Amino acid sequence: MATYTNGELRDRPRVNVPRGYFGNETTGISKSAPVTTGVTIKSGQPIALVSDKWVLATNAHSKSQVYIAYHDSDDTDVESCGKLLGFSVLGEYEIESGYFAQDDDDVIVGAALKVNASSLLASTGGDTIGYVTEVRDLGVGGHTTTNARGGVAGTIPEDSTATNLKIVKFVTSAA
Repeated sequence: MATYTNGELRDRPRVNVPRGYFGNETTGISKSAPVTTGVTIKSGQPIALVSDKWVLATNAHSKSQVYIAYHDSDDTDVESCGKLLGFSVLGEYEIESGYFAQDDDDVIVGAALKVNASSLLASTGGDTIGYVTEVRDLGVGGHTTTNARGGVAGTIPEDSTATNLKIVKFVTSAA
């Protein structure tokens, strides 16, 4: 993971994996591969493995192709080794991602999570890749005292500068 010595203001926070990622242990279903030339991937985005290279996932990709990006494709460690790590949605991961369709306000805990046509996590789209366990509003408009991680635009490194940003926590599912 990149270091944050000087901080970095982002549109969406990096992915968080509270359960299921044990480094490079063989018990996890993850994959490192190069990123397709001209494609920019951000941490937490749904990606797909096509011809042994990463592309942004859409609802056209099957569940077996879909992963969640761990790093940004322009992080120095990704550029130096030439590979980006992805977590397979067929594995047993619990993942928090900010790459959730902002206009999809209907998602609830227990809902099936899919990848939509715009490379975002959503409640409608392609194959089910997991099930929602929590939804938090990190946007400036949704910040409350009970959501301490929420945002004042441009003040917290790695924080949201959007006005309607959701973090969705989900458990990946092979079923």
